[in-house]
Amino acid sequence: MPDPSQPLSRLLTDAAGRLRPESPWLVVAAVPAHPAPAELSATSGEDLRRWLRRHVAHWPAPIAIGAEPPQPRPDGALAFAPSRCPGHPAVGGYYCEFHPDGSALAGLQVGTLRDSPADGRQVWALGEGAVAWITVALVRLLAANAARAVGERIASPTAQLAVEAALIPATDAEHAAPIEVWNHAGTTYGPAGDRRLTGTASARHLADLATCLSPALTTAVRPLIVDLLRRFGLSGSRHIDPAGVLRRDHFTGYDQEIHAWADAIGVPSRSG
Repeated sequence: MPDPSQPLSRLLTDAAGRLRPESPWLVVAAVPAHPAPAELSATSGEDLRRWLRRHVAHWPAPIAIGAEPPQPRPDGALAFAPSRCPGHPAVGGYYCEFHPDGSALAGLQVGTLRDSPADGRQVWALGEGAVAWITVALVRLLAANAARAVGERIASPTAQLAVEAALIPATDAEHAAPIEVWNHAGTTYGPAGDRRLTGTASARHLADLATCLSPALTTAVRPLIVDLLRRFGLSGSRHIDPAGVLRRDHFTGYDQEIHAWADAIGVPSRSG
């Protein structure tokens, strides 16, 4: 099986310069183990745009990915990002790029700038539940895109997907601050774990492509989430149990939306 490490690293490295630096990003890149040669034309770009809008329609938060036409790139990829600010194609909260071989990358701006109650220091507060649902949603999106490329080979034992999830801090001087994971484990929304993230943290995993498009999706994605949370001194995940079941009561702010989304994509969830 071809080594996907270099293509994954290249996707993340190349995209870093296209992400707006004023806030942190949660980014996921995916490369099929056996990429499919293809071409993305303007026509297929519009098809991709419509497919993308349908795919994100059930997401817990209303994020308008694909609301604008795709942007062709010299390497043959098609990118989707708000374009209202020239020079900053990722302004507005998201950035996606899809390559002809089925590899892709997608990211969302995450976190809220707050004063940490631990010491009053300014941090980017990132909800633990957001790490969970965004990682699951992005992996499913990129797996579905890869399946479009490999077609009938999706059920093959070699139909695997190399996935890397990364948290990228804000890099501009005015907004640079550590990332701190927060949750509602106590009586109020506040810091969890005992570490802050000051540099990029990533986690890599190899999964069956078919699994990423099945009810076992959350089981496949959980190791990525746990690895990311470990960087903050957390063990396990309060939001997805070891069996891959979403614990709905631990999601706050979008609890009903999370429930509807879990049902829409077919993954197991429960209260309590």
